[in-house]
Amino acid sequence: MSKRMLALACALALLLTACNESARPQPSEGAAEIWFAVGTGEDGGPLADGGGAVAPEYRALPDEADPVEERMAALLSGPQSAELRSPFPSGVRLRSWRLEEGVLRLDLSEAYGGLSGVDLTIADYCIVLTLCQVEGVEAVDITVEGETVPYRGRKLMREGDVVLSGGEGEPVAITASLYFLRRSGGLASESREVLVTENDTLATAVMGALMAGPRDQEELYLPLPEGTELLSAAVEAGVCYVNFSRAFTEGAPQSREEAARLLYAVVDTLCSLDQVEAVHLLVEGESLDRYGGVPTRNPLEKNYEMAGEEKPAAASGS
Repeated sequence: MSKRMLALACALALLLTACNESARPQPSEGAAEIWFAVGTGEDGGPLADGGGAVAPEYRALPDEADPVEERMAALLSGPQSAELRSPFPSGVRLRSWRLEEGVLRLDLSEAYGGLSGVDLTIADYCIVLTLCQVEGVEAVDITVEGETVPYRGRKLMREGDVVLSGGEGEPVAITASLYFLRRSGGLASESREVLVTENDTLATAVMGALMAGPRDQEELYLPLPEGTELLSAAVEAGVCYVNFSRAFTEGAPQSREEAARLLYAVVDTLCSLDQVEAVHLLVEGESLDRYGGVPTRNPLEKNYEMAGEEKPAAASGS
C-alpha cells in the first residue's frame, strides 16, 4: 500500500460518520427495510446509487408474522435486486433468538463463523440495520453455535455504531499483509482487506484482522494464547507500540520456536504498514525483556528470513 493511498485512507477514516435515518431512502408505508451488501461493477465501483457498502430493499411482511424471524428469513434469502448481494456465506441459518431488556441475542449457524475482516463487519451491519427496526430492539448480540465471535471489536452492536460511510458514503477498506505461522515452519502472509472505522487506528484495525486468524487454516495458524486482548496499538515516529493483556505472556506457547514465530507474526504484520518501521511489544503497558527467547526490550524490525522474503537493499546515497 503506497503512502499516498495510506494518507487518503486515514483522511477518509476521519470522515466516517454513523448512518442516520434522514440519510436513508424512505420505505413505503408498512414495508420493512432489509439491508444487503452493495454489489460491484466491472470497474470495481458500487452498482447501487449512493456509493455505500450496504443498502436496503423494502419488503412487505405479514402483519401476523414474527418480526425477528421474518426479517431474518428475508435477509438470509438474499436480495431481489441485481444491484445488491447477500453478505452471508452459504449455509448460514438462524438457530435461536431471544429479546432481553432491549438486547436481541441471535445465535447463528457455524457458517457465519467463517466470516472475518470487512466481510464480517458488513454482514454484522446488515443484520443490525435490519433488526434494529423491530420494536423493542436497541442492540444486537450475535453468537455462532452459542459462542462469541472471536476478536469482534464490540459484543453489543447498535444502529448508531454503523460507520460504513466515508465522505462520499464509501467504506474505508485497506489491503494489508497479515502474517501467520506456517505448519511446515516459518511464516506466510495472507492479503486481506481491512476496514478502518472512526473508532480504530490503522494499527488496531490490522491487528484485529490478524487476531481473527487465517483463512487457510489447513496450512496456517496463529497460536494466540486464550484470553489475549489487544488493549491498544499506536504508531509514534515509525514505531508501533502494541499493548496486549496479561494473557499474551501467561499463555505463551511452550515451544520457544513457536513463541518466537508468534511474536514475529505480529511484528511482520505491523511492519507491512508503510508508516511502521519497528514494533515495541507491551503487556499491560509495560515493556517485556524477552518473549519466546527473543529480546523484546527494544523495538523489533521485520524478520525477513522467518517470512522467507528477501530484505530490500538499502538505498544508496546520491
